[in-house]
Amino acid sequence: MGLAQLFSARDRNGNGRIDDFDRLLPISERFFSGGSSTLRGFAFEEAGPRRVIVPQGQFRNRQGKLIGLNPFTVPIGGNAMVVMNLEARIPVTRNLQTVPFYDGGNVFRSISDIFHAKPIVPTGNFLEDVNAENLRAHWTNTVGLGFRVKTPFGGALAVDYGYLLNPPRFLIPQNLNTNSPTTAIFRLHQGQIQFRFTQMF
Repeated sequence: MGLAQLFSARDRNGNGRIDDFDRLLPISERFFSGGSSTLRGFAFEEAGPRRVIVPQGQFRNRQGKLIGLNPFTVPIGGNAMVVMNLEARIPVTRNLQTVPFYDGGNVFRSISDIFHAKPIVPTGNFLEDVNAENLRAHWTNTVGLGFRVKTPFGGALAVDYGYLLNPPRFLIPQNLNTNSPTTAIFRLHQGQIQFRFTQMF
């Protein structure tokens, strides 16, 4: 578990008020999670809140033709993190174990969001409201099965498949340059294969 909070928030993004992004720690101090040693249902550091990136400017493909890029989301970490790992290591042979496991938790925008995500207050700015909604993270549950293969180097090769039972969903804005912007829903992948070297008991 990791918990942190700013002593005093200030308007860092210059929108004239202290909003949810102003209450986040600097990105180098935030918690990140996901991957082979934390929440195995997520790719590396992909758990928790996300922010929408709207590409600005001109982009060209390899042939030099102008192309458009759609908005996308990126993980931004949070001020709180809870990771719970439970696994049973069952010997199959002297050098092989099978490992059923459960991983629970997430990265959260704030300490209070661990227990109940605060509802957003609409600001009237479509993109700001979408970003505020994407800050809300909920407890996730991953179940999976793995194998530990003893190596001659003193450890074990771990191979795990984690299946995310309740994959987070995020909003991605569409038609931003029109009078009626909409949102699409982006859902994270439910299955992840993880590899790492680990201890062998």
